[in-house]
Amino acid sequence: MKLLITGGLGFIGSNFCRFMLRNHSDCELTNVDKVGIGANPANLRDIENDRRYSFVKGDICNPQFMYKMIRGVDAVVNIAAETHVDRSIADPYVFLQNNTLGTFTILDAIRKYNKKAKLVQVSTDEVYGQTLEGSFTENTPANPSNPYSASKAAADMFVLSYHKTYNLDASITRCTNNFGPYQLPEKLVPKTIIRALRDLSIPIYG
Repeated sequence: MKLLITGGLGFIGSNFCRFMLRNHSDCELTNVDKVGIGANPANLRDIENDRRYSFVKGDICNPQFMYKMIRGVDAVVNIAAETHVDRSIADPYVFLQNNTLGTFTILDAIRKYNKKAKLVQVSTDEVYGQTLEGSFTENTPANPSNPYSASKAAADMFVLSYHKTYNLDASITRCTNNFGPYQLPEKLVPKTIIRALRDLSIPIYG
């Protein structure tokens, strides 16, 4: 199985790359990352010499680059994204470009050059907005409340539209507050723990 992972030097991406190589002996994995905010080559230092793993520096927003990378892979796992709500409020265009346009570029590369490839779009529960009671389901309409969640919701809509229009094989995951090794300290869980250990006030969102 040949996988193309985007954003594999980040927190979620690096953990996913390591998991796949450790648990699937038939996996050949290419990691595409532009090495922006949140990316750290040291995250995958322990697997960089694995002959099943290769790293290519590049931007998913570049159509010609993605046309080349998409050929011959069995699946694409799109983890590349700008992910911080506060940064999206300060600079929303970067989120539109990387999250929405980047996903569109991947979709169109699959449509044009490898329609048999499956796409797994790693999204966020932020697309649902806020709820004062009950819980969300997969059928809950998107109701984004900030530029980050809007950029991810727009990307998800493109994924759904390409699935329906071009019959692309695609799935969307919407995770919430992941935590673990290699995570940036600005994220909710590590930020809460660090501030609690330092006896500082803990921010409350929502």
